[in-house]
Amino acid sequence: MMTIKNMRAVLVIVLLSASSYTILAQENPGKDPMQDYFFPPELVMRYQNEIQLKKEQRITITSAIEDAQKRFSQLQLNLQTEATELQKLLSQSTVNEASVLSQLDKVLDQERAIKKAQITLMVKIKNELTDDQKNKLNSLKGK
Repeated sequence: MMTIKNMRAVLVIVLLSASSYTILAQENPGKDPMQDYFFPPELVMRYQNEIQLKKEQRITITSAIEDAQKRFSQLQLNLQTEATELQKLLSQSTVNEASVLSQLDKVLDQERAIKKAQITLMVKIKNELTDDQKNKLNSLKGK
């Protein structure tokens, strides 16, 4: 039977692992494994003149960013609620393993939803750009 201290340690490890791309990141510690495939919104907006971003593209990208921000806010609140509930379960003197694992699933579901929303935004931005714009942004990434 796991003690509360052990369960907390496991929880911390699981949450840290789930909130990063650990498997991919092991190849390049400290580097976001997805950065080579996507263009962060701030990069696109910073270099919008250099890549000759069209007005229609800017509107579409800005709209996608605003929608994602609203979604992220709600998902973060949901994650906080589920994580708080998990902490309550773990703080009990005797921990019900089934309840903890069920609640952990809820926490991980929220983290998964956040990751999915992030990737969805990045895909929308990438698909809105022309090949020339993508090439230019790739050359500007390191600056």
